[in-house]
Amino acid sequence: ARRDIREIRLQHAGELETAAVLAMDAGDFERAEHMLIELIALGDMDATVNQLRRRLEEARVYGGFKPGQAIRDHFLDGAIWTPESVIVNAGSFMMGSSAFEDGRKEHEGPEHRVTFRRGFAIGRTEVTVAQFRVFAERSGYKTDAEKLGYSRVYDHRSGRLSQTDGVHWEMNYEGGEAGDDEPVVHVSWNDANAYTRWLAQGTGKPYRLPSEAEFEYALRGGRTGRYWWGDGSPSRPVENLTGEGDVSRNQREWSTYFEGYSDRFWGPAPAASFEANPFGLHDIGGNVGEWVMDCWHETYLRAPVDGSAWVNPGCKLRVVRGASWASSPVQSRSAYRV
Repeated sequence: ARRDIREIRLQHAGELETAAVLAMDAGDFERAEHMLIELIALGDMDATVNQLRRRLEEARVYGGFKPGQAIRDHFLDGAIWTPESVIVNAGSFMMGSSAFEDGRKEHEGPEHRVTFRRGFAIGRTEVTVAQFRVFAERSGYKTDAEKLGYSRVYDHRSGRLSQTDGVHWEMNYEGGEAGDDEPVVHVSWNDANAYTRWLAQGTGKPYRLPSEAEFEYALRGGRTGRYWWGDGSPSRPVENLTGEGDVSRNQREWSTYFEGYSDRFWGPAPAASFEANPFGLHDIGGNVGEWVMDCWHETYLRAPVDGSAWVNPGCKLRVVRGASWASSPVQSRSAYRV
């Protein structure tokens, strides 16, 4: 009788374990918790309970993935995959710059702690021209530059950006044909937001632009210096930045630069040309800037502390984060925003 009872208990424990895992996979954490309670009530299931408890906590925080794991989603129609994203650790950090940081701007404060109770995923690289082309062709979307009939391009003779007719996302920073592996430029906030909404609709997953807090947290990579690589000029090529040794094809040099540094690029480099930051993200502190979800605010007073986007209905100005190939050292700081 005892053997029969034990077999029945083991069979029931197996059913509960399977039900708990299925509930976690479905995101029904409350049901998974009930399954755990029933397992505890059976007794002598400590190893199984502890393993499932760890898995439940991981599912709650990271959606069942591991920090640092690279993931892609398949569109519901089975036709295409999304660009690769990386799971970022849950945790907290001090957002903004301290009053003593060299080059600090007033709108980078007050410095405040932001805590992410759940992990999130963010693109491993900047969105490329090829990836944006799939969106444009499959959705029929027209960017703001296409509707307006112009964008701004870099003029090598003057070293300035000038408005030029007929320039749009298929072109590079000079107005010529862009390579498929280059980061897409000439896109507005509306265009970037439309792209993420298309990803969300196609996959059934909650794709969106990152919040400003998420972006800075991901950019810093768990570090507290002025830049993710430290406090001064990099000792090795880490990002596409304004280096002392960089020269344009017209022999133009930077007037403000990272001393002793060269990345051999003048203009955007192909995505992932440089090493990843500690969170496994490429070009997040250089190459081209990125749009985030937040509206522009002059300070961080009353900013959310949970990492969510700070959005006011009808706002006209949005935030750009991350340095570009033409950003000065002050503009390349992790706390810099515009």
